[in-house]
Amino acid sequence: MKRILSTSLVAALAMAGSGLTPRGGPSDYPAHANAGQLTVAAAAISADQAKKILGAGIDQAGYLVFEVALYPEPGSEITVSLGDFTLSLGADGSSMRAAEPDVVAAAVVPYPAIHLPEAPGKVHVSTETDIGYASGGYGRQGGVYTTQGVAVSNYPDQSPQPPPNTASKDLTRDQIERSLAAKQLPTGRITHSVAGYLYFPKPSGHSRKDGFHLSWFGETAQARMTVPPAK
Repeated sequence: MKRILSTSLVAALAMAGSGLTPRGGPSDYPAHANAGQLTVAAAAISADQAKKILGAGIDQAGYLVFEVALYPEPGSEITVSLGDFTLSLGADGSSMRAAEPDVVAAAVVPYPAIHLPEAPGKVHVSTETDIGYASGGYGRQGGVYTTQGVAVSNYPDQSPQPPPNTASKDLTRDQIERSLAAKQLPTGRITHSVAGYLYFPKPSGHSRKDGFHLSWFGETAQARMTVPPAK
């Protein structure tokens, strides 16, 4: 029993990740902004860099990667969550929240739709997973969502045949998720400098050459900055 608990704990810690080593200071990033007792700094990561670092085509799956660092003042404690960060592009006002690694991994390697056999005169039965974005208002509302739908009939149960290469795709998806989670920006109670990646759905708006508007909405303070595109 002790061995099982220890293994589970190690797995959980591995998924949580430790992020990246912060750069020397906020000025070492292309953009930074003060928010009370915290300074937020950020840099855009190019599609090619993201693929090399994370081992997956994040950009082709509809996501952007940013390196974000947090520098709290000595002796201060800041509570940070993924929902505190939003990204917008252009002047249309729409913003996207940072996505969880499992959502991004599922976009890179989508879950297959499973369709049960359809009998004449009977209701078709199927299950599928949908990943999308619900636009929201100020701060923490809106964001990426996943849904699953199931239609059920009175026809006798028939077990569907899994699509080919399902096991291989599941393994690849899990590997991508672990890689994303290991390098993700640490969250929770922050008492020292931390850094890591954040993954955002691509926002609509002007060309990327105009830069990205990255915001952090804390409990008592806010930080907004324009992050130039990756070189």
